[in-house]
Amino acid sequence: MSTSVTDSPRPARSSATGPITRGLRLLSVLAALAITAWLLVRYPSLPQSVPTHVDVGGQADDWGPRWSALVLAAVMLLLSLGLAALSSHPRAFNYPLAITARTAQAVYREGERMMVAVLVGVQLIYLDITLSILGGPGGGVLIWIGMAVLLGSVVIGIIRLVRAGR
Repeated sequence: MSTSVTDSPRPARSSATGPITRGLRLLSVLAALAITAWLLVRYPSLPQSVPTHVDVGGQADDWGPRWSALVLAAVMLLLSLGLAALSSHPRAFNYPLAITARTAQAVYREGERMMVAVLVGVQLIYLDITLSILGGPGGGVLIWIGMAVLLGSVVIGIIRLVRAGR
């Protein structure tokens, strides 16, 4: 049986978000909005068929209708806004350790940092995919950097969470 955060004995959050974490969250949300706006502005000039998949070398290997760019924009914007909102409520996360009054604030801080780092990685991937759709230099370095940020933020984040929980 699961318990909700309100039923949980977890302490309330009392620590403030650091300026770097707050800045990265804001920058990521602004990036998501800007990339989406850019895609929407360029939408009328897109060809009827746009890349929907690229291989590891960055070359388009599957194509789809132009409206698939709108689906991408909607999914990525909702994902980004959802991650930004969720990252500001670290008490609600499902942690791989017990949260005590002594460790709660450190664990919440590390959980928030991890989620914001995931958000940054998502923006790099979104930008690279958008560049591919718009006929720019997408399918290249940014997607790999974004994937590395995602993987690194989760691995490093979990390590930091466990250490904070001790």
